[in-house]
Amino acid sequence: MYRLLLAATATRFQRGMPASGKLLLLNTTRYLSKGPPPKASKPSKPSTAPKCKPVPVPPPKPGYFPSGGMHAVFSDLPMPEGDFMQAWSAKNSKYNMFMLSGLLALIGSLCLSYMTLEMYASVPDYPYTEEEQEEFEIEAERLQEEKEAREQRHQDAVEAAETARRARLAREAMVRESALMNKDMDGGLDAKEAAELQKLATEREAYAEWEKEEVKRLAEKAKERKEAAKEKAKVKAERDKEREKKRKEREKVLKKEEAEREKEREKARKEREKSRKEEEKQKAKEKAEKEKAKKALMA
Repeated sequence: MYRLLLAATATRFQRGMPASGKLLLLNTTRYLSKGPPPKASKPSKPSTAPKCKPVPVPPPKPGYFPSGGMHAVFSDLPMPEGDFMQAWSAKNSKYNMFMLSGLLALIGSLCLSYMTLEMYASVPDYPYTEEEQEEFEIEAERLQEEKEAREQRHQDAVEAAETARRARLAREAMVRESALMNKDMDGGLDAKEAAELQKLATEREAYAEWEKEEVKRLAEKAKERKEAAKEKAKVKAERDKEREKKRKEREKVLKKEEAEREKEREKARKEREKSRKEEEKQKAKEKAEKEKAKKALMA
């Protein structure tokens, strides 16, 4: 009751006091309202009552941490426990076992690969027939001819471009030479222009010589290509003739084998017919004997 009276009195006094007096009066009132400190009790004997079992901490809700919030704090970290060196040694032993097993598997696979190398070193060719091999050879020859023709066209295009470039430069040089010659006839040339005119004349003569040699070279090249084409056609004709010969021989062998198989089939058919007739004859004989025995019994 006295605490309530002190609080009411303090409230009335605070109305007309400054801020420092109010703070002093408030602290004094709080100290008095708490009362004197409790006396220290004598140590009691340990209780012999059974202790309660510790209540397990409930698991956190989904989306919440053990501390109760939706964001992790330092107290949510797992607390280290146990012997560090013992756990480290156990983990290191497990990793060493993994490493040793991997090394053993690697060594075993290398040994197995070395032992089975001869099996996969010489893979046999696919069992193509002679007709398929011939088709492959014809296709390879066709591709080779197309490649040679493509290279020849490329070479001709390069040479034609070089010839056109030289002809264009020669025409430009002739125009310049004509202009210098007209200027020489009109008023004369200085030393630089005279040297240029002499150089252009020399280049024109060199181009004329090169043009003659180029025409000769192209004619020889065309002749060589014509001879090479004839030789290739001759080789191709001989190869086709040889292939046709082999094809006829294969057809002859196939016809012979087919005739032999047909002969064997006809022979087997005759044997089956003969055995069938013998079986029918044997059945007729047995039937006649049965009829004869039946008649004898009836008599």
